[in-house]
Amino acid sequence: MNQSMSALPGDSCFSRRCQVAVLALTLLALGLAFPPLPAPAQMFAPWANGAALPFLQGPTPADTLRNGAQMVSNQSRITAQFAAEMSQRARSAAYQMQNFVADYQNLDYQFQNLRYTFGALGQLALQLQTPRAANAASELESGLNIISEAFTPMQQDIQAGTFNPDTVQRMCGAINEALLEWQKELKRCSSRLGMIR
Repeated sequence: MNQSMSALPGDSCFSRRCQVAVLALTLLALGLAFPPLPAPAQMFAPWANGAALPFLQGPTPADTLRNGAQMVSNQSRITAQFAAEMSQRARSAAYQMQNFVADYQNLDYQFQNLRYTFGALGQLALQLQTPRAANAASELESGLNIISEAFTPMQQDIQAGTFNPDTVQRMCGAINEALLEWQKELKRCSSRLGMIR
């Protein structure tokens, strides 16, 4: 007799099939008995290709906005601190063009990170569809645009292949002060952006 046809109750192959079938039916019954948990409200990503948020997404939109505001505040503080440190280094007689270029690239990188992170936060705040949030995001974006103009004299020095330590000190000092003020404004605008604390 052919072994594939001998599926009798005493056969080990038959009992394995029964066990798998019982397990599958049990899992199906459990799946039907317990409905899936409701998903929390999700905000739509304002950036292309589904890139991750530059800050931690919370369980609610308000938590995500708070996380974003904290990340933006931290990035602003880091950028301001770097500008202050760059200003201090430029006072040294040993500060050369290669130091200036490296410092400028790092400062610009930190500032662009701040702009990107705030851009994501601003887009999330705009999804609230309130004029207050839109105005606050616009005002803060304008502030970053104004601060970015302080980079122009240093960019011109790099393009010319020279640098003036006094210009670096003044511009970095201005960037530091402006970012600290911008950070204060971010905290003042947090309720308008929908991040009520």
